[in-house]
Amino acid sequence: NIFISTFMFKKMNIKLKRIENNKVTKKWVKWLNDKEVTKYSKNRFMRHTISSQENYLKKKLRSKNIFLFKILFNNLHIGVIEIGKINGKRSCHISYMIGEKSYWNKGIGSKVIKNIKKIIFNNLKIKKIYAGLNEKNKASFYILKKNDFKIYKKTANSMKFGSKRVAKITLLAKNN
Repeated sequence: NIFISTFMFKKMNIKLKRIENNKVTKKWVKWLNDKEVTKYSKNRFMRHTISSQENYLKKKLRSKNIFLFKILFNNLHIGVIEIGKINGKRSCHISYMIGEKSYWNKGIGSKVIKNIKKIIFNNLKIKKIYAGLNEKNKASFYILKKNDFKIYKKTANSMKFGSKRVAKITLLAKNN
């Protein structure tokens, strides 16, 4: 079932639960407006509200080639992950965010990526997963490398970061 995936990590329950409606919490909007949480995301350029995020989700949920999941830790919503740009059984892209900063650097992101890969490869039968990131995002780079993503492409000066332009790195994981 790709709608809910539950797994244990360090005796704690992590769940990926598919988002099937456009209901948004204040906490989620707070993450999107937190400059530290969105430091490497295009979300940092926008001001988010419950209404704007509900409209965003409504559009996403209408698409047949996007799956959105809440990341739940002991039933507490701590982040989100998206499987998008699904191209038949050939490829997809993932993007994710752990919004609750108290859960950063605990290995949760790595376990979430490990399990979303299982969902994509085993349930959706997709062959390739791409993930793009700002070259300065060392934590996300480490998480993806730990989960057997390899650098696929590096596009110099393609992302704005502060007053500078930095490279976008696209990583790829293949289902062998």
